[in-house]
Amino acid sequence: MQSESLNLHINLVAMQATFFRRLQHQLDVTKVLQVGCELVTSEQVAEQHEFGSFVPANGAQLKHEDAKVEAQDWLLRGFLRDAIEATGLFLDECLQVCGVIQVAAKGTAKAGELHRLFHDLPRINHRLHLPQKLEKLLREFGVATRFDANVLSLNRARTCLVHRLGTVSALDVDNTGALSILFQHAKFAARGLETGQELIIDKPGILVTEDSMLELQFIESQRSFQLGERVRLYAHELYDTIITLWRFGMAATQATEAYGESLGLHFSFPPTEA
Repeated sequence: MQSESLNLHINLVAMQATFFRRLQHQLDVTKVLQVGCELVTSEQVAEQHEFGSFVPANGAQLKHEDAKVEAQDWLLRGFLRDAIEATGLFLDECLQVCGVIQVAAKGTAKAGELHRLFHDLPRINHRLHLPQKLEKLLREFGVATRFDANVLSLNRARTCLVHRLGTVSALDVDNTGALSILFQHAKFAARGLETGQELIIDKPGILVTEDSMLELQFIESQRSFQLGERVRLYAHELYDTIITLWRFGMAATQATEAYGESLGLHFSFPPTEA
């Protein structure tokens, strides 16, 4: 039987960019909603009729200022939830690309193998929970990053938010009795060229008194919630979440590229470094 040729195009840059675009769009929407929460007045809320006038628990309505605080909290929790969903979709693509790399490196594949690769496996992978996706990438392809623990901690927080409305239960805590989130935090610092002294640039208007080099530094921070406590995020932790997933996305793409190169493939446009 005569064989047919099949050209496979693997674009790691596009895979990474799709993930980052999803995070960017989620950030854009959250910022608009956050500003709206801060500025909305009780009169404007009272004039809002699109949700109708039905009151499911009369007498239990929140005061306007309390509703604003809860709305801000809901936005931050919603961003974390959706950001982890975007990460799961990114991992689906990583698994798919690694499978394609494996076939491309072999040079030949039977029709049944291709059908499983392009039709069955995407559905199988999508049904996996996020920790299972990371474990499969490591087990089958040796693909892992130094930020996997960060992503797993964010996913545990997301699970608590989705299934328990953010109240930490015995299902969420580790052996210390806490639910801990590991963030990657970015900070800017000016380092004096003469003195070597470091000045943290964390707000507008900071005076730099000598010629300095501007440095971008990444540090790991941890936030812990005890049993029975409610998961509440600060606004700056939204950006820490983005930084964490951004670094993870770049590292995972690089690890996928390294897997391909270990099988003899070469990529013309390698992803940037994390």
